[in-house]
Amino acid sequence: MSVVTDKRLRRGSPPWSDLPHDILCCIMGHLCYVDQIQFRAVCKNFGLVAGIRPKDKLPWVLTLNFSFKNDMYPSSLYDPCTLEAYKLDHELTSSSWTGVVKLQVCGARNGWLLLAEITPFFFFGHTDFYLYNPFTDDASINLPRLRTKEFKATFTSNLTSQDCLFFAIHADEEREKVMCISTCSHGDRKWTESLAIEGNLKQVIGVVYIKGIFYCIFKTGMLGSFNPATKKWSLLISENTNSSELRSLAGSFEARFVESDGEVLLVYSKRSYKPWHIFRLDWLQMTWVKEVSLGNRVLFLGDISFLISADGEIKDLSDRIYYHGFRRSYFYPIKSGIGQIRSHSLIRQSCKHYEDRSPHMLRVWIEPPTLL
Repeated sequence: MSVVTDKRLRRGSPPWSDLPHDILCCIMGHLCYVDQIQFRAVCKNFGLVAGIRPKDKLPWVLTLNFSFKNDMYPSSLYDPCTLEAYKLDHELTSSSWTGVVKLQVCGARNGWLLLAEITPFFFFGHTDFYLYNPFTDDASINLPRLRTKEFKATFTSNLTSQDCLFFAIHADEEREKVMCISTCSHGDRKWTESLAIEGNLKQVIGVVYIKGIFYCIFKTGMLGSFNPATKKWSLLISENTNSSELRSLAGSFEARFVESDGEVLLVYSKRSYKPWHIFRLDWLQMTWVKEVSLGNRVLFLGDISFLISADGEIKDLSDRIYYHGFRRSYFYPIKSGIGQIRSHSLIRQSCKHYEDRSPHMLRVWIEPPTLL
């Protein structure tokens, strides 16, 4: 930044503040999120540069402390590029009973999070949804309450867009082994139930929106789809068509998924056991194909997951899966699970990019937003 703010100009040279907008955009595109903020603070002209994605290659870590001792959620952000942790000045206020609620992260885009605050009442319960951006001081945006305590939710586009459609597949509080599909938009006073289908919601590990369709991914590899335009549900992959290995893993391993540019991966893992298992969805054959490597990519696995290219200064991170432990983050080297396995014991590997320790209970991968 010293080059940009240097005032030792030659006589007759135009001031830095008069640089053409396209040059400023080019400079902005080579800066990480923190440097972009400082860049825009130099002068009024620099502050007009917007819509340029920051150069950060690694996701940040958001930590939320939903201690039962109070009704606030103090939070902090950790930047792996600068190895700095930023304590946020603002706090999330619980909208339900202190010590009863459970906080769940449903998704994120451009810095905004879709959060769900679950309040159980014995056999029944309700969930309050709201949007939150830890990178700004914006107040949270509330969505309608959903009368359920078991669900999976996602959305279609930028969370703050008026065109965004929110989707939830949830348990029916009055009927057993029935799942309901409901949607809502900004400004709606309640969720609209589209249909009810037979199924076990506990087997649904996630939902994702791809090219106009919502997809529901089950732990056993089942795949269902919901078209919001036609209100039609379709079962694309049944449990019986999956391999015996998939069904076996579903019984004893934790399952998570990640979607990146239309590619969907299903990951079965145990925190203290190797190998982990990765399956890729073959859209043409509508089946799961086992993968033995991520190649030159790195997977960040959690409530929010990312699959990114490991090139340049982060090329040493390729073929790894990063995940959150109780107080810090670790990585699983995929190559350790290939070939003859002498021991099934998994040794936790820490990384210099994520050495920050935190007593917070919830840790979430999150990408810094594009400044507008």
